[in-house]
Amino acid sequence: MRTLLVTAAAVLLAACSQEETRISHPLELPETEAQPGAPDAAALVATPQTGAWTLRTDEGTTAAGFGAPESEYQLTIVCEAPSGKITITSEHELAPDQDTTLRIITAVQTLDLPARSFNEGLPNVSADVLDDAATKTPLISMLGAPTDRFAVDVAGVATVYPWNDAIAQALTACR
Repeated sequence: MRTLLVTAAAVLLAACSQEETRISHPLELPETEAQPGAPDAAALVATPQTGAWTLRTDEGTTAAGFGAPESEYQLTIVCEAPSGKITITSEHELAPDQDTTLRIITAVQTLDLPARSFNEGLPNVSADVLDDAATKTPLISMLGAPTDRFAVDVAGVATVYPWNDAIAQALTACR
């Protein structure tokens, strides 16, 4: 992905250098530009999805869901407090049903979670992070702390979401 972005930038710069008189200001990078060395952080320059986060708590289950008003959630983060299991479900079609990876990307860290695609009903990819999983603490640390945005990547397709305190509340319920 980075090679593709670097190649695209080089082609763009080469084309622009022939028409320097048209450019009156330098290219400005978004404020969310990743820190050097952050894996996959280039995905974060995309515009975040439009929608809102909601938080729901019911009998030991705390869930943060993101989506457009009066629509299905595009992303959910659910904590089942009694078992300590966290489930992340991303709206994504990946057929046939198969094992895959759900990658969480922030400006400073990337975390790969084993996942499974489901295509009946509303297609999605879901990752379960059990209480004793080595990925649980890093997941809570990277998404539990305030940030501008983060991305979820499935099969090379990254979707950027705005961060919200509902995410921290859902995750810390399973701490």
